[in-house]
Amino acid sequence: MTAKTRDLLVEIGSEELPHGIIADSIRGFKEGFLRCLKEERISFFGVDEFSTPRRLALLVRNMAEQQETFTQERRGPPVEKAYDRDKKPTKALLGFLTGNGITPDDIVVKESGNTEYVFCVRKMGGEKTVTLLPTILEKTLKTMSFPKTMRWEASGFSFPRAIRWVLFLFGEKKVPFTVADVKSGGFTFGHRVYGNGKIAIEKPSEYEKKLEKACVIPDREKRAGSIKNQIEGITAKKGLAVPEIAENLFAENADLTEYPHAVLCSFGESFLDLPAEVLESEMIEHQHYFPLVSKKGGKLSNFFVSVSNIEDNGETVPGYQRVLLARLEDGRFFFEEDKKREFGSFTESLKTVTFHEKLGSVYDKVERTRKIAATLAEFLSVDEATKENTDGVCRLCKNDLITLMVGEFPHLQGVMGRYYAKASGYPEAVSRGVLEHYLPRFAGDALPVGIEGAIAGIADRLDTIMGIFAAGQKPSGSKDPFALRRKVLAIIRIIIARGLNFPLGGLIRRSAPLFEKISSVGFIADVEEFFKARTRTIFSDMGFAYDEIDASIEGALDDVYESYRRVRALHEVRPEPGFEDLLVSFKRMSSIVKEEEGFSFDPKLLEEEQEKALYRHFVTNEEAIGKSIADKNYKEVYRILSGFKPFADSFFDHVLVMDPDPTHKRNRIGLLKTITGVFSGLVDFSRIVPEGE
Repeated sequence: MTAKTRDLLVEIGSEELPHGIIADSIRGFKEGFLRCLKEERISFFGVDEFSTPRRLALLVRNMAEQQETFTQERRGPPVEKAYDRDKKPTKALLGFLTGNGITPDDIVVKESGNTEYVFCVRKMGGEKTVTLLPTILEKTLKTMSFPKTMRWEASGFSFPRAIRWVLFLFGEKKVPFTVADVKSGGFTFGHRVYGNGKIAIEKPSEYEKKLEKACVIPDREKRAGSIKNQIEGITAKKGLAVPEIAENLFAENADLTEYPHAVLCSFGESFLDLPAEVLESEMIEHQHYFPLVSKKGGKLSNFFVSVSNIEDNGETVPGYQRVLLARLEDGRFFFEEDKKREFGSFTESLKTVTFHEKLGSVYDKVERTRKIAATLAEFLSVDEATKENTDGVCRLCKNDLITLMVGEFPHLQGVMGRYYAKASGYPEAVSRGVLEHYLPRFAGDALPVGIEGAIAGIADRLDTIMGIFAAGQKPSGSKDPFALRRKVLAIIRIIIARGLNFPLGGLIRRSAPLFEKISSVGFIADVEEFFKARTRTIFSDMGFAYDEIDASIEGALDDVYESYRRVRALHEVRPEPGFEDLLVSFKRMSSIVKEEEGFSFDPKLLEEEQEKALYRHFVTNEEAIGKSIADKNYKEVYRILSGFKPFADSFFDHVLVMDPDPTHKRNRIGLLKTITGVFSGLVDFSRIVPEGE
């Protein structure tokens, strides 16, 4: 027999919610409500979610009218302890009965593990869904998480904005519920301007269409799609498009409107003399306007699109243009005022900006960064001009923090620094490096193009990592307030992308004296371990197997890039036919060598043909192996290595390594040690896990 079902509709109506929390709020509402349904064993077919600035709503389809029933068993005391000699209940049994609210008639005797016990067996569930729904909604609302809430009325219920209505229907039945002194009903509200008051909802299925008639598009994805279609219709005629940097605005404007209307606006062409990043920031960050670029070439135009919550009434476009004009005039003022000062003159002002209470000012940080960068430049053997330009980048890289423009738009740090350095006549390598030392800022972001920005970026991040460790605030668990894990990722990405060979561990140790007034030298071990652990995690995220990493990462801080190349080479050749079996043979060699300390090797003592053949093959290829390792041609090393398989197999099939004769035993161990020793700097075969283990 098929269970009876109904659709459920629940909507929380409120004053306008902050646009930045709507996506997370409806997600939390949905997940919490469905979790409660699962806990109550109430089945359903599917769920639709709706959200606007004034509502969070769920339409749960084909929800069962009744809880699922189930049998609950609870084991009590053993039969021998449940009854006395006269077959009367003991205190143990009486306590079990009382604790479960049952009588002796409700128990059964069942065997468990060769012992008979009394069991309480009860049929549970089966309650009507409609009686459970108020509790489910109450629990859902109480467990929702928001960045900030307030109490809006006497009941003291906390919510981001004041709740104004609650729509709660199970089929055509209104579900009684009260929250924040608001009683549920069978109505909702349309658009503030065009909605015409209360809208009666008689059954859940008519909810969306009735709201759309009242000028509200409740489906967030539909609103975003409508905005996109409207803008494409506007821009196609002018050969313009929305740049990638503004893609997030479709979702933002969907969360700012219920009835979106896109309108084309413009600003004076003279403002195009300002940096494009400034114009885009003014439009995107402050006003949620869509900047427009030419489809051919992607050059920023003086047109933009704004999305209104009402139809264009003749004042809409001029109003948006006036607001942006004021912002652009501010931007022009900031830009011109900042350029009046030589960019290097801002450095002294960094002394007034605190970086960290134990690490001093941003000026102090810059000075440490310069020294770390100088050491790194030395390790990389760059020319004198590059060293000078890199030092210039380090000296100037934080100067734009003092500027008016970055004070208004903090996310433009580095971007404005490049413009100001260029305006002050610094070399292109320096001005570019001021921007690029911040790259990458997030996963998938661009990497430095110039070596100057790469060196400065590594030095700047390493200063922060070492400084925070020295200050005793290293990351713990999931807490990483200074984003040190992300900084390590950025350093590793730069090293790999640019192929930088240098001793990262040596750079850390050479930089340690810069922090000696803050912490003892002992913190360096923690920093190194932090880098090792993060490098392992980063390699794993790149898709390398854990045993490939284990086998190749020894001494990673001596040269991170070569560790990466070693593990990548192993990963790439491992799938080749027979290579896995070869690794097993070398793993066996390495395991024997590790366990045995006493050995010596003399080719004259080789007796068996198979051990002689293995040695001859090794001698034949030893020079090529050494040259390939020296040339860091790891794939060629593994290609040569694959030729050892038949000789290694034959050796282990016919030669007894652990010969009773100690001379033969030591010599055979010595042979294996000689062979595996050549590869010791490349791979630790003992850490390879054969397929299937």
